[in-house]
Amino acid sequence: MLKRFRNSSEDQIQQQIRAVIEGHGAELHEKVRVADIVDIDKLDRRELGTYALQAHFDFPITDEDQHAVVAIEFDGPGHDPSNDAKKNSICQQANLPLFRIYGFQEVREINAMTLTRYLVELVFHARVFQQWKEDGQMDPTEPFMLSAFIKDDAKHIFDSEFDFIANANGKLTRALQKHSLADDELPHLSIDRLSVRSPDDDLRAFVAINSTKGPIMGKSSVRISLPSPGFLADVSSIPMEIAEFAVGMASDDLLENIRLIGIGAGHVVTPTDELLTEITELAKQDYSFAGGGGSSRADVDLLASFAAGRGGKLF
Repeated sequence: MLKRFRNSSEDQIQQQIRAVIEGHGAELHEKVRVADIVDIDKLDRRELGTYALQAHFDFPITDEDQHAVVAIEFDGPGHDPSNDAKKNSICQQANLPLFRIYGFQEVREINAMTLTRYLVELVFHARVFQQWKEDGQMDPTEPFMLSAFIKDDAKHIFDSEFDFIANANGKLTRALQKHSLADDELPHLSIDRLSVRSPDDDLRAFVAINSTKGPIMGKSSVRISLPSPGFLADVSSIPMEIAEFAVGMASDDLLENIRLIGIGAGHVVTPTDELLTEITELAKQDYSFAGGGGSSRADVDLLASFAAGRGGKLF
């Protein structure tokens, strides 16, 4: 009796990965035995070697030399986490980046970017960036920013599909102007952003902008775990770059809220005061600052709301 090789969730993820890896000269494999990726003789415990012979990686991606660059695990509904620590430990010892994702989040309006694609692009661009530094083509103190990688057909130096900030600024401004909600000629200068992370890698992001109806906010939630950073541990900005995806999702939500208010359906939009209270409560729940900031022109101060839940301290 035969059964499907992939379930619908796995099929969706593999399609998203295959759509991007060709440009990096990479190859996707599926349900490959861990022992076929990692040298089990170099693991520090025999039980890990035994586990590696029995377990598989969901989506390992290899380079032109057939060495694994990253593994992505989809821990969706029904996932049994009992052996996660073993796989995490194996990847840590092998210096292999391991991402665990839990859903199919995407940034639809601001950049049209799926979470899976974003993480794959993040890994391969960071790898190239580190290689440039090793080869002396890049100042070793230069920080990595995924948004610095522009499109092949870029029309200007800020034309990056990975830039959730600049792209959001333009689209949020146009949305306010379309619905006659802009309170000045440069509403993007009033945008404030905040992203926070829980100990179990739940990311929350908030974006606010001034309007003639008062400040309007958007928010998002996505869980992204990196239990084994591998070579990404040498790229200090990776946690902030991951958080940027959540900011993109929050900008999408803000764009929709502007539309709803513009068409007279503002009653379904969560009030700003409630979201500011939520931010303060997250701080009390041991969420930590992941990124953010804004202009002094903003009518709300998201960082101050977060700090209020931590005794006035941001960090």
